[in-house]
Amino acid sequence: MTGKMIRFIGILFVLCALLIGNSFSKKVPADTQKLLLELGQTDCDDETESEAAKFRNTGVKFQCDVSNEEISSSSVHQLRPEDIDVVGAIGDSYTAAFGAGANYLGPNAFLEHRGLSFSVGGDEALESHVSIPNILHKYNPNLYGFSEGVGMENSNLNVAVTGATSEEFEAMVDQLIDHLVTDTQINMDEDWKLINVFLGGNDIFDSCLTPRFTPEYFKNLMISSFNTLKAMVPRALVNVMALPDIVELRKMTGVVCDVVHLSMCPCFYAGEDAIKKLQELSKSYNTILEELISSGDFDTDDFAIVYQPVTSTSYVPVAENGRADDSFFAPDCIHLSRKGHASSAYHLWANMLEPVNAKDTMWSPEMGEYLPCPKSPYIYTNRNSATQSVAWSLSANKQQSSPDSKPKSLEGGVIAAIVVLVASVIFISGYLIYHNIFKSVKLRWSYERL
Repeated sequence: MTGKMIRFIGILFVLCALLIGNSFSKKVPADTQKLLLELGQTDCDDETESEAAKFRNTGVKFQCDVSNEEISSSSVHQLRPEDIDVVGAIGDSYTAAFGAGANYLGPNAFLEHRGLSFSVGGDEALESHVSIPNILHKYNPNLYGFSEGVGMENSNLNVAVTGATSEEFEAMVDQLIDHLVTDTQINMDEDWKLINVFLGGNDIFDSCLTPRFTPEYFKNLMISSFNTLKAMVPRALVNVMALPDIVELRKMTGVVCDVVHLSMCPCFYAGEDAIKKLQELSKSYNTILEELISSGDFDTDDFAIVYQPVTSTSYVPVAENGRADDSFFAPDCIHLSRKGHASSAYHLWANMLEPVNAKDTMWSPEMGEYLPCPKSPYIYTNRNSATQSVAWSLSANKQQSSPDSKPKSLEGGVIAAIVVLVASVIFISGYLIYHNIFKSVKLRWSYERL
């Protein structure tokens, strides 16, 4: 079967799914996933091969120091990457990596490529694909719990459910706990666990049609599930990621994108007031998450929740032709591609290495040639950020242009920073005098509105 024939079959699948009311946010039955997997594995022609090429470079190089110390930490606030034994995740179709392995609109676009998931996927090695487990594998080759392949068969501790809302959070927590307790390869009391949570986007998508999704309702659901995790899962660090602005997805245009958005995101077409409410609800959710987690109410000596805000300010990347860069997205114009998952994992990891209240809040699509390395001995939590942040701010950035490059001295960096600061002040002062303050302020105001 040629690639063009597969493409045609894929489009028929899309149209049929939309016509019978099955949006992309609904779970695809197991039998259907098996059929789609068989179709997706069919050989494609050269045209499809060239399309696939742009998605392959999703890995980075590793040159971080790894401790040989075998004694594991006794406190979550002194947790090193080497200490993490088990990784799991809770979420929706983004964590399930829906469509991530699809290069065009065909059968693979309907499958959960869980092995590519940014937060819990374990397919391949770090040098070919970035994910949190692929990073942690460098520190602990015996890491366990990551999902592999396609579908639920080897999902392991990836308990994400496509289409899940915050109402399913508690059920997924219970399922994860059941796995942790019953899996004979996990020592519940001794193994350190990293649990990544990314949930709430479907609340936003459906909010104009489902009035019950309010900030207060979301807050109560979060408190209940956080308390369950705290009570039932010892020796755990929980990452909770901020929600992105889903309205940005409207920049993905074209026939397929428009059809999918109309089916899955009807609130996009409910008027500008509805759009504003979507954005306000998303901001409210993030505010609730940040306030709940930063309170420290869920933190103990062996359990901590950390808010990772890097996705709170995110934009659809722009290609060289000025249009949305669709290489970061699956063919359905909603979910992330393999490339998008790699970038998300890269920046989530970087966020974990930054102290609370000093974390980057803007996702950038670019990845460096090398993986960011820890500047402090422990992964940051609410409790240890106050003591570690001083060391973090003073540490010299490790040069990553080549494996054998050396850090610059702190003294030289300070002098250079002072020189740049003075030069910047002189330049800006001259610029304002030459033009005038009113025009400068007006230009800045116009830019912020974009």
